[in-house]
Amino acid sequence: MKKVLAVLAVFLITASFVFAGGSSEGSNDMAGSVAMVLSGLKTDQAFNQYTYEGMLRAGQEKGIKTAYMESVKDSEQIEVIRQFAQAGYQTIIGQGGQFGDALATVATEFPNTQFIFSVGNDTYGLPNMSAATVSYKEAGYVGGIMAANATKNNKVAMITGVFYANQSQMRDAFEKALHDVNPDIEFTAIETNDWADTDTAYNAANALIAQGYDILFPCLDAAGAGVAAAADDSKGKAMVVGSVADYAGVYGCKAVVGSVDFNWEGLGYLESTGELCDGQAHEVGLANDGLNITINNLSEEGVAALEQAKNDIIAGNIVL
Repeated sequence: MKKVLAVLAVFLITASFVFAGGSSEGSNDMAGSVAMVLSGLKTDQAFNQYTYEGMLRAGQEKGIKTAYMESVKDSEQIEVIRQFAQAGYQTIIGQGGQFGDALATVATEFPNTQFIFSVGNDTYGLPNMSAATVSYKEAGYVGGIMAANATKNNKVAMITGVFYANQSQMRDAFEKALHDVNPDIEFTAIETNDWADTDTAYNAANALIAQGYDILFPCLDAAGAGVAAAADDSKGKAMVVGSVADYAGVYGCKAVVGSVDFNWEGLGYLESTGELCDGQAHEVGLANDGLNITINNLSEEGVAALEQAKNDIIAGNIVL
């Protein structure tokens, strides 16, 4: 019975592949083909959606056959990636810091297939595995400059789903910026263990606001809407420094200092065209349009400090 169930599970995973462009009958001729495995929904108005849209643009402009699988759980990663490889897709992208081990496992089985660990920086020493991400370190630092110049209580908090390597680097750079501006700022960082649940994020943000944290720095997917809502509902007790998305533009957040918007669409496009399939780790940041900064409610002094920090990072004067 266990064997039958296992076979059925593999069949269901295979049957649920969704072809985003071209025909699903392309396994006989997969030249110029890419498959993207998403950790969340392709409609999350965040990381998953925008990288997916980047793949679609690559498909339309370059004539690349595309497919995807969304909301892939950790326990499903290896089998989903393996099924795409068996179907003949030339490039397979794992979108999210949790996909590294699974990609590396399947990459050793299919040496002629290219794999990209997206939002990662580890190639696992494999010639057919590349890594690509935006600069979480740079985003964290400029976000910290905004937060340090906006807090009134000297209490700032970061909220993320899970502290994978990139989120940990962002946290450390954010804290460095806070204390470069004011060593007395109290900083805390929490995990919600869910990137998309808005209720969980809303409750976590409210708990922090109740403790006097007046600047919240979320690094989330769709759950970012929950932090935005909590700040707006706080009646002036807290504001958001957004990351990943433009919190004013995407979530309509009014209690927002500014945002460090990640160019996920551009990253998804580059990954899908094959330009990053070289067995190396790639990082895009302030110097090459990987990050966009939006300012909404920041003092002139804060704006000047932010501009200086941005220029210093690009010039290499600030090492993260």
